Amino acid sequence: MGSTPLLLSPGSLVFKQVHYFRAPISVLISFLVLWCALCIPVTGCGEEDAPTNVEVFVTGVEGELYDNVMARLRINVFRRDTILSEAEIRRLHRLAETDIRTALEPFGYYNSTVESKLSRTDDIWRADYHVEPGKPVIVASISVTLTGPGRDYSALANPQSLFNLHKGDVLNQVLYDTGKRELRRRAFLAGFIDGRFDVHEIRIDRSANTGTIILVFHTGEQARIGTIIADQSILDDDLLRRYLGFSQGEPYDPQVLLEAQRALNRTDFFQFASVEGVIDNRAGSEVPVVVRLEELEKYNLFSFGLGYATDTEAYVRAQWKNRLLNRHGHHLNSSVLIGQLRSSLAVEYRIPIADPRFNILVGSGAIYREEWENTTIDAVSVGGAYEYVSEMMAYGFSLEWLSEDYTVGNTSGDNKLVVPTLKGSVAIADNVVTTENGLRLGVEISGASDNLLSDATFGRARVDGRLILSPIPSWRLLGRGALGVLLVDDIEDVPPSVRFYAGGPRTVRGYRFRSLAPENEQGFETGGKYLLAGGIEIERQIAQMWRLGLFYDAGNALSDISDGLAHGVGFGIGLALPFGQARFDFAYPLKDEGSPQYVYFTVGADL
Repeated sequence: MGSTPLLLSPGSLVFKQVHYFRAPISVLISFLVLWCALCIPVTGCGEEDAPTNVEVFVTGVEGELYDNVMARLRINVFRRDTILSEAEIRRLHRLAETDIRTALEPFGYYNSTVESKLSRTDDIWRADYHVEPGKPVIVASISVTLTGPGRDYSALANPQSLFNLHKGDVLNQVLYDTGKRELRRRAFLAGFIDGRFDVHEIRIDRSANTGTIILVFHTGEQARIGTIIADQSILDDDLLRRYLGFSQGEPYDPQVLLEAQRALNRTDFFQFASVEGVIDNRAGSEVPVVVRLEELEKYNLFSFGLGYATDTEAYVRAQWKNRLLNRHGHHLNSSVLIGQLRSSLAVEYRIPIADPRFNILVGSGAIYREEWENTTIDAVSVGGAYEYVSEMMAYGFSLEWLSEDYTVGNTSGDNKLVVPTLKGSVAIADNVVTTENGLRLGVEISGASDNLLSDATFGRARVDGRLILSPIPSWRLLGRGALGVLLVDDIEDVPPSVRFYAGGPRTVRGYRFRSLAPENEQGFETGGKYLLAGGIEIERQIAQMWRLGLFYDAGNALSDISDGLAHGVGFGIGLALPFGQARFDFAYPLKDEGSPQYVYFTVGADL
């Protein structure tokens, strides 16, 4: 509590101009008197009112009860901000019992007693309070009733379950208030933006030491999406409507609007996109929605880079990306890669269809050359695909025409294939980028037939999985595996791009990319009909963004499922970034097979 200033009512102090000129000394004296009156506390006279210090002691309660008492106890609060006079100390001491009782009631203690004592030694005041909380009040019953048009709405079913209070529990007002907020939030998200509590009572029976909770929540009318205002010429109006995913007249749901905003920003069509309901401007139950889209400064992006990867070694890459070719949402990606082991020219054209947030048609073409171990391929690929992609699930179907010339050791071939492919993946995780607990499974099935415009007949399937668990804080267990099967009469009937190879960061670390495979009589890796690979890793967070892991991998590409596996061990150090983990792995091969490789660098999401 601060000092009490002397308050002046309007007009109580007036200086006339004639007085100022005739008696300037008196004006100065009057000003000094006024200044002193405003600055000096008016608390009475005498030595007993001199400023003093206060010490406050509370016993009988501890933990959160003690913390709340000290936070509510005004004699404790004010003593930290100012030096109190004796009159103020005695007044605050008289209020202390009320402060303490009020601080205990939110935790269910309505029958507390307080013994207080105020003493003084020299200029130090000591306030002692011994608290007996008594028995807590027990919930005798809790009743939560909905009224209004939303009382039978499914999202608001069983509102009493939102309150973590039950008959026989201690009456904790924090849980009571939390439940009330959650009910309001659920109602708001369901479109009942005018929901209110007509009754919100806690009735205490002090004699029985019980409390009865009675709540009546009136939902009001369910708001609807009103006029959708989008003053823009960037996208076709119909395409924009499909990106939004809602239309006029549907129930107003702020979460739906937020998802629409995220979908628009994910397109990369805009500098900025926002979708907002203007509740203050609603007409009756209809809430207008304003869509704001800011044009990109540049639609064409050009990039150039140098790098190194295990499947290309050193490379130079140039890319051109047009983020929005037209108002129908078409976009184009193209790239040129020149590397030691791989060179390519690729073009991809993407068209959003149906619900464009998830559905895309893709046309693609590529010319590429690859080299590894004793294998060289030159290929041309043209294809089309349908893709469905959401945060946790993806699937698609593609049809590709492939022309591949290849040399494996001292043999060569030329295949032209029409390859349909079906693929899909699903992720169940707390976060697919930085995962504490999660699972991802993926499958890809493809094939060709010499009766359908192809030079060979085969069927191919591959399944990949990855599991991440965090049994204790700062530690993760990671497991991964891959299983592949190629159905073909002779492995040399199909080009190397169809065959299985192992080795590298995605199969068996400790070996070069695609260096693990069955060999022919001349000792050249020909690729296998089967793929079997897996690994296990334990990882420790060693700083806020750094992780250290130990791993063991095993696997191989096989001509027979009973053939032996290659093994590798090592450790890795990774840096957690917003888009995934950048990581160095140091591995050692345990089997004299394939070509060894000891260092890997990878970047990507955990799942």
